[in-house]
Amino acid sequence: MGLFDKKFTIVVACKANITRSAYLHGYMTQYLKEHYPYARKKVAIKSAGVRARRGSSANSVVKHVARIHGFSLGNHRSDPFSNKLIKNADVILVMEQWQKDELLERFPKAADKIFRMMEYLWHDDPKDIRDIPDPTGQSTADFEEFIEAAHAEVERIFRELCREGVI
Repeated sequence: MGLFDKKFTIVVACKANITRSAYLHGYMTQYLKEHYPYARKKVAIKSAGVRARRGSSANSVVKHVARIHGFSLGNHRSDPFSNKLIKNADVILVMEQWQKDELLERFPKAADKIFRMMEYLWHDDPKDIRDIPDPTGQSTADFEEFIEAAHAEVERIFRELCREGVI
């Protein structure tokens, strides 16, 4: 890539940017390093919250889960959406339909780049697309369900981006 080539920018988002999108930001970054090391110069991963306050650290449970999976969220700080972030994003992946609706209302010109995570590059039955529920304050089983869904979606999305020649 040349000096001025723009990276393909993926923004993962949830409500407050302290649990799901914080975890996915870290996991996607780690996944790229491990499985597509050449793509680190082609892809940028960012995260934000639809209703985030700037500067909050990641949820303590999700920090622990991240450590178990080999990466740290110790430096994560929440970030709200901004016009600049929306403009620079190539794709914005939200966890739930209400988040997509809210972003579409606030940033209607970005309609072509806002998707629920499972919608993005989905080629199977649309009836199988679902929200990724928030495990914050829930049981271990809820966190395990989130992690399983998050990992499966990251693998699927990067496989599709590779197939499309983005990475």
